[in-house]
Amino acid sequence: MKIDDRLKQLDELPQNEALKKSIYQNIHKKPVRKQYQLKTLREIGIMAAICFIGLFLLFTSDMNNQAASGEIAKITSYENNGEKGFRGRTSTLFVGVENVTTDSIIALFENISELPAVMAPPKSDVHYDIIVLYKNGEQRKFELAWNYMHDISNDAFYPGYDQFPSTVLSDLENAHDRFQFPSIFIGLGVLVMILVASSYYKRRQIELPKKIRGMGIAMTIYIIVVAIMGYYYFMIGPFYKPLLLLLLFAYGFSIWWLIKKEVTNLHILKVEKYKILFIVLWFLIGIGTA
Repeated sequence: MKIDDRLKQLDELPQNEALKKSIYQNIHKKPVRKQYQLKTLREIGIMAAICFIGLFLLFTSDMNNQAASGEIAKITSYENNGEKGFRGRTSTLFVGVENVTTDSIIALFENISELPAVMAPPKSDVHYDIIVLYKNGEQRKFELAWNYMHDISNDAFYPGYDQFPSTVLSDLENAHDRFQFPSIFIGLGVLVMILVASSYYKRRQIELPKKIRGMGIAMTIYIIVVAIMGYYYFMIGPFYKPLLLLLLFAYGFSIWWLIKKEVTNLHILKVEKYKILFIVLWFLIGIGTA
């Protein structure tokens, strides 16, 4: 029996006044569970699950990073296509950095002292930035091009890979030739999703809100962040993937929060939620393969 009907019956029974008062008190003490709070928690849970999956994939991809030979603990390589400065990093959690553990590369750097020194040749625009980490904690940086290998740490020059066994170059090329999600696909995917959403609204004759409070400020912040990231990449070095992942989910959640505050149409909320999730997942694929 519904509580309202029960209370109406109690109103007709004066001898149950104390019971009626107790029921009223229990009702007022018990907090009402709001549906939107449950939905918000569910959405946060979905975003957090995607974030943890992405972090798991990123960190587990870097676990097999030991070159088990001699005194070398790890070798990482970055294909530098003319960017300014040395851009190599010691971790494959950076965009574009690859782990190299082949026998030819390990043998090359284990026997570096046996290579003949040469005079400083003309610098090559395309080369590999390589970091060799030894088991005693020593770290040495190298630039390897077709006509020279520059030991940056000791400012010494050696012959380039044109004078090494062909496996050296092929091993480096193979390390960097793994599948990478083309950047243009990210832009095309986002554009397709926006067009699909617009088509849905037009077909259903749904009118979108003309203005969402805070969206202009949020987009300005995102543009500034993207500009800073672009400056960092071109002037300093590759990005740290977990940081990119954090920024990506901050973008998705903040946009959804602003839309949910202003929009009451359930169709719009549903479409925008799926659109944001698609964009976040699409970028996640791009970051994971970078």
